[in-house]
Amino acid sequence: MEILEREKIRNFTRFIILTGVDFLLIYASYALGMYFRYGLFSLNEPHFFQNGLFFSFFILLSMIFNGVYSIAWSYSSFRDYWVILRGAFIGYAAGFAFGRLMLLAGMDVFTVPFTVATMTFIGATFLIIWSRIFWLTYLFLKIERSGKSLDRILIVGAGDAGTTLVDEITRHPEYGRVVGFVDDSPRKQKKRIRGIPVLGTTEEIMQIVDKYQINRVIIAIPSATSDQMRRIMYRIDRNKVRVQTLPGLTEIIDRKARLGYLRDINIEDLLGREPVEIDKKSLRGYITGKRVLVTGAGGSIGSELCRQIAYLEPKALIILGKGENSIHNIEEELKEKYPDLKVHRVIGDVQDKDRMEFIIATFKPEIIFHAAAHKHVPIMEENPTEAFRVNTLGTYILASIAEKYGCERFVMISTDKAVRPSSIMGVSKRLAEQILKSIARYSKMRIGIVRFGNVLGSRGSVVPKFKKQIENGGPVTVTDPRMTRYFMTIPEAVSLVMQAGAYAKNGDVFVLDMGKPVKISDLARDMITLAGYVPDQEIKIEYIGARPGEKLFEELSLDSEKFDKTPHPKIFRLKDDREFMEGEELKAFIDKMSITIKEHDISEINKIIQQYVPDAIARVKVEIPELGLRKEKK
Repeated sequence: MEILEREKIRNFTRFIILTGVDFLLIYASYALGMYFRYGLFSLNEPHFFQNGLFFSFFILLSMIFNGVYSIAWSYSSFRDYWVILRGAFIGYAAGFAFGRLMLLAGMDVFTVPFTVATMTFIGATFLIIWSRIFWLTYLFLKIERSGKSLDRILIVGAGDAGTTLVDEITRHPEYGRVVGFVDDSPRKQKKRIRGIPVLGTTEEIMQIVDKYQINRVIIAIPSATSDQMRRIMYRIDRNKVRVQTLPGLTEIIDRKARLGYLRDINIEDLLGREPVEIDKKSLRGYITGKRVLVTGAGGSIGSELCRQIAYLEPKALIILGKGENSIHNIEEELKEKYPDLKVHRVIGDVQDKDRMEFIIATFKPEIIFHAAAHKHVPIMEENPTEAFRVNTLGTYILASIAEKYGCERFVMISTDKAVRPSSIMGVSKRLAEQILKSIARYSKMRIGIVRFGNVLGSRGSVVPKFKKQIENGGPVTVTDPRMTRYFMTIPEAVSLVMQAGAYAKNGDVFVLDMGKPVKISDLARDMITLAGYVPDQEIKIEYIGARPGEKLFEELSLDSEKFDKTPHPKIFRLKDDREFMEGEELKAFIDKMSITIKEHDISEINKIIQQYVPDAIARVKVEIPELGLRKEKK
């Protein structure tokens, strides 16, 4: 309480000092106006002082009501000076009009001549704005002398993000000093922006680095594509200068560049920075004010879903996961960023029917994003029944209970590995897709399935693995030199998942345009180069052969599925005219799958795969005694 009281006193003192100084500046402008209008003899005019006090008070009062004294000038921008101009103009107009009304009423007190009033307005606006500029200059010089960094910074990109960073670095000189910009726009060459010169184009980065002794380069182009980032990065010698960047636009939700967003360049910037625009109106239309449940909320995809959903202001967010630590971590993050958001932490397994029924009956979610799944291909080859138990039966349990309790919308995260599956994980997700399509035939619940490829940086993905191998000095192990994959960053993928959710209705399958497939061997070389090493010389690349269940090339659609456009250019709906399980057939399938999993019967698992996913290459081939699997029947 004492601290709050002291802060109130400080703010009030600041207000009194500022208004007092501004009143004197306004009155000085009035005196100058009278001098230029009438000369020195006007000082003996009987109404000189009272008219000036009255007119100055009108302008000051207007600026108070216009919020001039609520502005934090240390963080001001050009638009804040317009507030001063607006306040002074309204006060000038009101004061002059009031004086004229008094004159019409036969009282010449409070009357200020038009020319004097106009000169007072112009002079007061000029003096007050310059008082703020003078004060800010003094503050910046004071800060600069107290804690200046020796870093000399070059900013790539003289757009909104670059100029915002200049403003922030000026206020925080401990980050360094901005020496200049580089920008490829011809109209910006040889210009000065925020007082900082544009020194050249991106082709000249290293010459500028050497000439001006730059030791830090910041790439401030959040809208840059992966190809643009790659072109810029290949022009920079990272052995001579440190390179930092801002994340892509999908990672900066409010689209404002800040020093806190700066990070070192990484492989995600070279592979997955494709611009993703989403229709926020349609997202708010089905998420804002609703109760939303996210399964697998502690995972890579699930946690990003929580972040982006929280931004859209749901009525409540239920975060469900098996691991208490991961749920705790995402809940802490959400609580810090969105203190007013109602978040419910729920621990449970999606294949636990009683637990799922209790959760859905209690919280009654209106929207469910189902991201919980076993996803590691080689591990699921060794644990096939677990893949079907969670990925297949877990999806059925969750969706059927959601349908029972009147959930409005159900969106499942699927995978490109469900197409002509060569792995047990892929088969389990393909069966989950078919179950949802079957439920969608009779349910009022809007059901959607989003199928996409690899996401950069997700747990267990190749990128963290390569990073660790590079840190250990190599070798970097690649399965096959021909192997390719589609890649997308987690925020980009999740943005498109949520957008696809707006289009979901009858068990539709959506696929995302994930750009061009990337050779894993090229990815390894890029990561080695980014780490400052020479591929195949300082760090070797070894080819070890494909792992069980892996494909050389991933696909996103079946032969029977036809692409159909949606309102979003990066999201496609797949049309499939095939019949899926209905009513009793679906129930019989679930019963059969449940018994097979309970008995760990390999032979029956393979029969189910052959019957329901005839295009699958995958089969359970090995017996794993420690897991209690039965031998395949001959």
